[in-house]
Amino acid sequence: MKNNATRTIRSEEITIDVRICAALATNRGGEVYLAAIAPDMELTVITLDEAPDILPCFEEDDACLNLPNTSLLLCYNPAQVLKMGGKHYLTGPVILVRTNMDGEVISLTIDEVYLFQKYLASHSITLMADDQKLPCICID
Repeated sequence: MKNNATRTIRSEEITIDVRICAALATNRGGEVYLAAIAPDMELTVITLDEAPDILPCFEEDDACLNLPNTSLLLCYNPAQVLKMGGKHYLTGPVILVRTNMDGEVISLTIDEVYLFQKYLASHSITLMADDQKLPCICID
């Protein structure tokens, strides 16, 4: 039975938690909201101030991947990239940010979270080693 406190919005195979929609909808120009996901954390909306708690090198390192045809950047720790079989996999937390024309980080919209979900749906993979599951994002 589904818990009504964690309702979701569904579109094809993409699911976005209602709490994410509410956080982005109530933003009236105050906070800058980003999205974060990690192997031990569901996709969630965070503030810019919370980003270094999830990805400690967030402000120090410019390891970001531009999502095709968007102004979205997927920021990650380069030390947590696994190279295997000619492909590169992100194995740690990632933070999704949006930038404006001046390169400043600005708040995400629900549409951009949806685009990120679509990206995750097509690039997420679980690698297996010694009966251990390692959720990853393929960046190739």
